[in-house]
Amino acid sequence: MIKCVNFLKGLIVITAILHGLIGYAQSERPNQQYIDSITPLLSQMPDDSVKVRHLSKLASMFTAMNTTIALKYAEEGAAIAKKIKDYRGLITCLAKSAFIYSNIGEWVKATTNINEAIPLAEKHDPLQIVYLYNIMFMNASKNEDFEQAVDWGYKALHHPSFATLNDIDKWPTYMQLGLLYQRENKMDSAKFFDNILKEYLIKYPTQSYDLANSSYFLSGNIAFSERNFNEAIKYFKLADFNDRVANAYVEMNERDSAIFYAHKGLRLGLMHSDPGAIQNSAKILASELAETNPAEAIKYLNIYINSKDSINSRDKLRQIEQLKLNEQKNIFESDKKQTANRNQVFLFSLLGILVLVIISSLLLWRNNRFKQKANAKLEAAYADLKSTQQQLIHSEKMASLGELTAGIAHEIQNPLNFVNNFSEVNTELIDEMQEVLKAGNSEEAIAISNDIRENQEKINNHGKRADAIVKGMLQHSRSSSGVKEPTDINALTDEYLRLAYHGLRAKDKAFNAIMKTEFDLSIGMINIIPQDIGRVILNLFTNAFYAVAEKTRQSSGEFEPTVMVKTKKLNGKVEISVKDNGNGISATAFDKVFQHFFTTKPTGQGTGLGLSLSYDIVKAHGGELKVETKEGEYATFIITLPV
Repeated sequence: MIKCVNFLKGLIVITAILHGLIGYAQSERPNQQYIDSITPLLSQMPDDSVKVRHLSKLASMFTAMNTTIALKYAEEGAAIAKKIKDYRGLITCLAKSAFIYSNIGEWVKATTNINEAIPLAEKHDPLQIVYLYNIMFMNASKNEDFEQAVDWGYKALHHPSFATLNDIDKWPTYMQLGLLYQRENKMDSAKFFDNILKEYLIKYPTQSYDLANSSYFLSGNIAFSERNFNEAIKYFKLADFNDRVANAYVEMNERDSAIFYAHKGLRLGLMHSDPGAIQNSAKILASELAETNPAEAIKYLNIYINSKDSINSRDKLRQIEQLKLNEQKNIFESDKKQTANRNQVFLFSLLGILVLVIISSLLLWRNNRFKQKANAKLEAAYADLKSTQQQLIHSEKMASLGELTAGIAHEIQNPLNFVNNFSEVNTELIDEMQEVLKAGNSEEAIAISNDIRENQEKINNHGKRADAIVKGMLQHSRSSSGVKEPTDINALTDEYLRLAYHGLRAKDKAFNAIMKTEFDLSIGMINIIPQDIGRVILNLFTNAFYAVAEKTRQSSGEFEPTVMVKTKKLNGKVEISVKDNGNGISATAFDKVFQHFFTTKPTGQGTGLGLSLSYDIVKAHGGELKVETKEGEYATFIITLPV
């Protein structure tokens, strides 16, 4: 039952939005002096852009007075503008006729006109696009397609031309979004747009009649949603929205006031062909008069049902208007014998509406249940995917760590061998020097001590070399701090080239490759995160050596595996290229090389994350990672970084 009540409240809010959107878009208040002076002259004017502007202005003035006349002027202006190729005038007239068509329920014609106007506006008058989007917003709202309405509202808000508009042209978009957020009960967002309108109202107190009405209307709806009915009535009365005043009195259980303002709202709704006001007012009268005057209540119920059957249909609105004119006559013609039947019809009608509401609520509940179950499955699948992704990333890091460790071991082994060898030689020389000293041969002892000193210097030099290698590796392999620092990119590249090579050699002693370097010494120091860029370079070298090793295994022995690395400074950027003469990349794999989890390596030898993570690291540095290749001949990966 609670869902049924909420559904009925939703219908009231929808009616409010439809009512509030009528009459604001680029309309002008009627100027009778202008109308009387210009109308007789129209037939004498040539078909030019001046006449188009007059017709457009008249259409705006008659929009709130007589939609038939307004539509006539707008369509006549569009026809002349199209004939003389006055594109701005054509856009304006198409928009005004679309606005009127939307108000009277001709949504297909409204959409057709807007679809014709939008391409013209993009080419000839971009400032009109926001206005056109606002009309499509209104069209979607009247069709109760609120999701599409929000899309059109934000298209208007985020269009580049929106920022160039003045405040008076911006407020309709703010008002529409405010009404929709109020409908969705997102009051913080609704009040955000409401405050913008209030600021405009203070800033421009006399410039826009429609701005004032729409601001009051939005403020009234927000107050109504928060059940602050006295404040809502104050705003609705300021804007002359009598049917909404009646809604507030219904909620306050003040029947006489509700009936009084519902009558006023119905009269004005019929006068201006406003379907929102007609339906809302008729519904209130049917409900409030059901007990005291069933015959009259039935009449208002029929008005509501007829209007609802074809919302905003011009023919239906004319029928409703005729019913209003004959209303008093029909009441007097009714007699007591028909009262019982009409009461029965009324009760059955209400019962039918209640059944429809219950069915709709059940369908909504079932759909929500299905969505909840589907969302739960998606969330579980997403959690599994994230877990798998983390495992693969860890695997990729461990693979890189293995390559790095093998290279470090090889680099340190050479100076350690020197240290060990010269230490052993020094031990032997010391023994020899002691024997010579015992024999009293001081000159030979001095010569031996000189040899010991030279060996000791070599031990010291190679020890420092090993120390430098360890410190460098610790610096480049520690966890990334995310802080950029001045780095010698040539030294970093050369260091990881050797590490990658020795890492592969540690796995395959038979592997050999030619390494060529061309470093631009003018680069100097650049600001990067050395740990991250080092990881990218190591990954590219590892892939390059893997590629030439694979081609070596496939060749007959004449192939010379070669990996070349170049650095150069060009146009304020540093370029690092790694080229191998392996098998290159196939056409089918070329577009996928930077995709997550894509690999051409056999199962178990690659995770498919190395290049994708490298791509992300380079992008985070404001750089670019791209590949050039020829299948069967070579592959070149190029890193471009800002200096």
